[in-house]
Amino acid sequence: MDAIFDSFLSFDLGVFEWIQTIQNSILTTIMVVITTLGDEGIIFIAAGLVLFFTKKYRKIGLAMLVSLVVMLILNNLVLKEMLERVRPFYIFDLEGLLADKQAFIDAGRLSKFDVMVEKITALTEKYPEMAAEWVSKYQYPDFVEKLTSFSFPSGHTSSAFAACAAILFLNKKMGIPAMLFAALMGFSRIYVEVHYCTDVIGGAIVGIIYAVIGVLIAKALYPVVEKVIAAIKEKVSKKKAA
Repeated sequence: MDAIFDSFLSFDLGVFEWIQTIQNSILTTIMVVITTLGDEGIIFIAAGLVLFFTKKYRKIGLAMLVSLVVMLILNNLVLKEMLERVRPFYIFDLEGLLADKQAFIDAGRLSKFDVMVEKITALTEKYPEMAAEWVSKYQYPDFVEKLTSFSFPSGHTSSAFAACAAILFLNKKMGIPAMLFAALMGFSRIYVEVHYCTDVIGGAIVGIIYAVIGVLIAKALYPVVEKVIAAIKEKVSKKKAA
């Protein structure tokens, strides 16, 4: 898989060069706010819960929550750990990675740190010209804290598209603005330079796939969920009457 990612490095560097030309204080503030909203998927989990506890939109809320669970399992626990793509701020900066070793120790990811050391060393030896070009043109802006997790696919983007595509599949009127927000979330990850453009594109694609799976599961579960909620309400009513 490294060979596939390697072939996109020039493209990703070109995107970062363009991003650096549009960065300014106002846009940076907006992008940092948007990208922070996606941390741990909290905003999407909260939105899913609100919709779930609103009878009219319960199926949408259920689909969002199931899609996010699918995303957590397949994206963060499987794909990221299997593909092991190094973040852009470390890709050709072994010294920078070594300087941040304590962060990996604190996060309990020392074994992943060792993997990154090996990958960066191998890539630098394999692509010395690209390494030199990357070092000369790329500089991490420090808009947000560096992450110790792997890069592909983007978790923020995957969760955004998983949740928002689930809305779109069940309610186009709500789904269109939701998908626009998901696109902004993805762009924000490139803007703050914690993800390559290809991470975000990949995250959007798999996020939509997670949504398809989530919606299918939610449709199957929905009748059961409705019966359980109805039974709980009936039990509560009887207790109040008594």
